[in-house]
Order: sequence, then C-alpha cells, then structure tokens
Amino acid sequence: MFAARLFPLPLVIAVSVALSAGGPLSAGQAFLREATEANVNQRYTIESVTVGGIPVDKAKLPSSLRRRLGDLVGTRCDMNTIGEMASALRREMHLRSVNEHLSKGSEPDRIRVNFEVVKREVAFEISVPKFLYHSRQGWSGEIDSSAHAGPNTFTVGAVSNGDDLTERFSGAVARYQNTHIFSDKVRFALVYENYQEQWTDSTRGAILNEGSATGPDLYKTRRNLAPELTFSPVKNLSVSAGMSFEQMQSENTLTGSRAANAATGELRYARTFEGEKRQQIDAKYDIRVGLHAAGSNYGYSRHAISLRYELKSGHQIATDELTAGTISGDAPFFERFVLGSSSTLRGWDRYSINPLGGNRAIHNSLSYGYQSGGKTAEVFYDCGALWNRGNNTGGVRHSLGIGYRQGIFVLTMAVPVIDGHVVPVFMAGMNY
Repeated sequence: MFAARLFPLPLVIAVSVALSAGGPLSAGQAFLREATEANVNQRYTIESVTVGGIPVDKAKLPSSLRRRLGDLVGTRCDMNTIGEMASALRREMHLRSVNEHLSKGSEPDRIRVNFEVVKREVAFEISVPKFLYHSRQGWSGEIDSSAHAGPNTFTVGAVSNGDDLTERFSGAVARYQNTHIFSDKVRFALVYENYQEQWTDSTRGAILNEGSATGPDLYKTRRNLAPELTFSPVKNLSVSAGMSFEQMQSENTLTGSRAANAATGELRYARTFEGEKRQQIDAKYDIRVGLHAAGSNYGYSRHAISLRYELKSGHQIATDELTAGTISGDAPFFERFVLGSSSTLRGWDRYSINPLGGNRAIHNSLSYGYQSGGKTAEVFYDCGALWNRGNNTGGVRHSLGIGYRQGIFVLTMAVPVIDGHVVPVFMAGMNY
C-alpha cells in the first residue's frame, strides 16, 4: 500500500528526510516523498487511471466501478479517495490485493495512478448489492454469498424487494456465471429464483374494480429458471440471448399454477470518450416474448429501451437518462412497467399512479452534480408517463429533488410536483 495510508503523514515525512540525509534517493523514491508531502495541499492533478496497466475504459470492470474510477481523472490527488477506490476494486473484483502506484505525468503537476492487482485462485465473499429505505415503501434489500474460482462465480442470496415491481417479492436467488466460454468474448449465466409475493390493498382493490373474472391473476409464489448466453462480437457491443421458465402459483385455487415461459434478448452498447471533457454513452434494448409453443399460458411481447449519456468536466457532472417500453398481448404482473420507484419519478407513490402497472411507459431523468473527492451533491428532475394502450388518463408527471453520494452511500430527497401538495420523500441506501 502507499506509505501515506500506512503511517501518519508527519512520520512519513520524517522517515523520508532521514533517508535523504543518509544517501541519495532513486528517482522513484524521490517522487514518492514529493507526492506524499504535496498531498497536504493536493498540488497534483490526476492525469490518468489504469488498472493493472490497462486504461479504465478498456479494463473489464462493472460499469459503476469504471465510472467511479474514471471520475478520478482531472481531480486533485487525494490519497484517502484513492485508498477507498483500491478497497472497492479489491472487494468488487474479488481480488487478493490492490496496491496504488503513483508515477509522474506528462506535466510537472500531474500524476498517473495505477492500481496494481493480485487475483485470488478461489475467493469467498459476502456482498449487499441492494440496500434501500424508502419513506413510503419501506425497506428493500439483497444479501449475497459468492464463491469465485477462475472464470466461475457461484452466488446464493436472500431478497426482499418492494421497489422494482407492482408487488413485493421475497425469497432466495442462486446464480452461476462463467465469464470465459471458449474465449473472453462469450459468457454464460444461469439464474434460479424462488419468491413469495405480497400485494398491497391498492392493487387488490384495483383488481376488484376491473372485475376478477377479466382482471390480471394474482399469484402467491413465483419460481424462475433463466439460462443466458452473452457474446461480445466487437468492442463496446454485447448481444445476449436466453430463456426464462417462470412458474406461478395462483391465489385462486381453481386457477392453480400458470407458466410464463419466454425467450429473452438484449443488445447493449457502452462507450467512454476520454479527454478534457469525458463522455459516456450506455444504450440498451431488451426484448421478452412469451411463447405458447414453450408451454406458456401467456402470449406477449415486451420491448424496453434505455439510453444514458454522461458528461464530466472537472468537478461537474451532467447526466440524461431516457427509458421507454411497450407490451403487447397478455403479460403477467412482473412484466408490467412501474413508475414511482427509487430511480423513476422519485417522490411519487407508484400506487397512486397505477396500482396495476402499465403496458406503456416513458421516463426521462436529468441531473447535475458537483463532485469533490469521493463526495457528490446533485439536483435532478424526473418526468414520465405510465398508461395502458388506448387509456392515457394520467398524463405526464414531474418530480424534483436533491441527492448526496459518498462512496456507495446515497441519500435522496424528492418532491413530486402535485397541485397544492408538497410532500417530500426521503430515500437512503447503498448503490453499487
């Protein structure tokens, strides 16, 4: 680890002075001492960041981690922040160790940061990929235990999620992933989910108003087995294809169990443009088709797109994220679109928008943030509409808010724009 992280700064300086008195230092040692002393006033600006000598935009990293590492470029050298990123790299990439190495940049007051990594042969870890408190919707979370051996990852977890769907689903999930099938361009994943479902009075009331004979069927359990193969034909582009074998046990004993077996696909393009102003584009298209030929009781097609653009200049970050989707045919509840969550129309009560979800949705979120070290403060504006085909009575809704992020911790206050009402909603959690 870098010396400034292991010992108090005065001790590091004292040792460095003593060494200089005893004999000449190498160029690397001299720069190390100079960078350590200069860190008091953060004189150095980070020129570039690499992981194992590979530029961040080319390294095989999760998108959120790649973004956080890229955000270091152009900021002042802060060893605390660099140390936090080393810890995040070790934890999220399941590495044995990560050491920070600083070297001279292209100009006197610039430095390059390289995270030297050592992989584990077999690794075990506990992680919390989702942890959220919503002042209206309560807690949502997932805790996972994973084992990693070479390209193979085995994960089992416990889930209670009241944020993503019309219902709250709680239960267990198991995943297997192989990131090297014949080559690094082909990956395979297999997911098994087993959930208990909880429905709100708002949803049950809306079902009764529609008429139980024709309304969507409520299920009390849901199990899913989903294999998927992902191929990356060229840089920045990935294509996925798979199946989802979903079985649901109806609350109505006369209905019994029903299947929602579907073919799945995803096309994704992600690219980062480095420079004085760093730009990121992440575009994705998802499709799910319920197939009677595969034994499904539901015949439908679900299309969803998302497009995210980020611009970073110095300490300032601006983002624009658009999502939209459409469903045709007879789709089960878990496929329906929802607005009014921790990421869409923040501050709105999803059940006041539509307690049954919708088969048409469009949403856009704009944000502007200022980053200092590992802390980010932002303001945002959300707008969106959720409706069913031929019935768009709700119109477009709006919300405003502010947020604060430090590392993986996120705190948000959102205010829905409603005539005559100002009821702020608070959300806190961790974002990986």
